[in-house]
Formats: sequence, structure tokens, C-alpha cells
Amino acid sequence: MIRIGGAQIPVTKNINLNVEQIKKAIDWASENKVDYLLTPEGALSGYMNSYDFLKESNLEQVTKDLIQYAAENNVGVALGTEYIESVAFGEVKRSQIRYYNESGVDLGYYNKQMTIPGEQSYPGDGPTLIDIENFNSTGRNEFKIGSFICNDAWGQRDNQQIIIKDLFYYESQRANIIFHASNGFRGPAAGDEDCNKNLRLFSDMHLWMMSRYHMPIVTVDNCYTLDGEFYDGPTSSTSGIIHNGEWLVKAAPTGTDYFYYDFNF
Repeated sequence: MIRIGGAQIPVTKNINLNVEQIKKAIDWASENKVDYLLTPEGALSGYMNSYDFLKESNLEQVTKDLIQYAAENNVGVALGTEYIESVAFGEVKRSQIRYYNESGVDLGYYNKQMTIPGEQSYPGDGPTLIDIENFNSTGRNEFKIGSFICNDAWGQRDNQQIIIKDLFYYESQRANIIFHASNGFRGPAAGDEDCNKNLRLFSDMHLWMMSRYHMPIVTVDNCYTLDGEFYDGPTSSTSGIIHNGEWLVKAAPTGTDYFYYDFNF
């Protein structure tokens, strides 16, 4: 058995506050023997922070310190964060899920493909499969994770076909599960109560359709507003685990909440 968890937590513009929230989630995961914990998009860095801000924040060292804390608590982490990555033509800002095992070993990362202009992030160029080898009380476990970040699961403009293409890829590569880190549009900026409700329905319907590809989806959202301010309304999409059109577990619609589910891949 492998225990997969998610943390619906506040994502602010302040990295120190974000570290505190993620450490609380890691503490919960350790107490509940969660093997891998997923956080929202931008959970460490904040969402839509600038390239210069990330460079000045020593984000690489902050990430190392946080992953060391997770390793000390024997928790693997799928960390949503913006990150500065070196590529052939220089450095670019990415929105990523970064994967680390329970010993703190870097397992790889996934780059968001459907970025928006406000993120100032360079988009990824395709799906990424993460191979996991985990040792826990039930023995040695091997499984494969496919990834999406926010818009990658909703589509944008004329790119809905990318979702289907990526799902086919993950299915053909025998992915056991999909991790989806989100930070969706909600709150006063999104409009009135009906608008927020409909945005949530829109996102949840996409999750429902994606889950019909026979791979369970673990999804978590930021419980604050898109720009990192306090918000007491519902998240932009349901946080939880959905499989074959049925929610196996759901987080509360508002505020901080954690959840887990045991899988036998």
C-alpha cells in the first residue's frame, strides 16, 4: 500500500509564510504516515511573483532546507513552486511540480505547459512521467506519476486537445496516478457568488472527465485568492482524489485542509 496525500493550504506572496504552511502540512503528513504529499501551484514561491523576486529570495536554498525538513519527517513531497531553471539560452522562470522522495532525493520535475501572461513563466513543452520507488512499512512500492498544473487540466483558447494528448500519453506509459497542483481564479476579482460557483463547476467537470481515463487524480488548490490574500470562500476547484468519476476523498470547500487515500498500485 502507498498513502498519497494532499494539502489545501494558503499560498501567499511571502515565501517565509508559505514555508510555515508547508511545514505544518509535512508535520500532518508525518503524523498520518503519508508517503507522498502534494501541495498547490506556487505553494512555496507564491504565485505570479516576479523573476527578480525569486532570484533575490534564494529560492534554491529555501527549497533544499524545506526538503531536508520533509526528509527528517520521512515524507515525500510533490512541491508546487515557481522556479528559476537554466536552459540552453539562459535562465527562465517556470511553474513546476518538483518531486522528492522520503529521503529528500530529487526525482525530477514537471513544467506547466499552459501558462498565462501574468505568470511571466516560460511554458513546458510536453508531459513528464515521474518514476517512484518507495520503501515503507508495507515494503517496496513502485509506481508512475503523471502531472498537470492548473490550466493544463482546463485548457485555454484552442488548446483543449493538449489535455487529451497528454492523458493518452500518461495512459500509454502506464502511469498509475495523476498529480494536479492548482491555483485557480476565484474570490472578489472573479465576480459574484454565482460566477465563483460556476468557475468551480467548470473545473470540477474537467477533473471528472479526466478521471475517466482510469488513472486516479490527486488535486489540490490554494485556499486564498489568486494574488495571495485571505479568502473565506470556496476554492476554485475541489481538492481531493477522484477516480473513474467518483470522489474517493474531498477536502473542505474552504480554508486549510488535508486529506489522504491508500492505494495498491
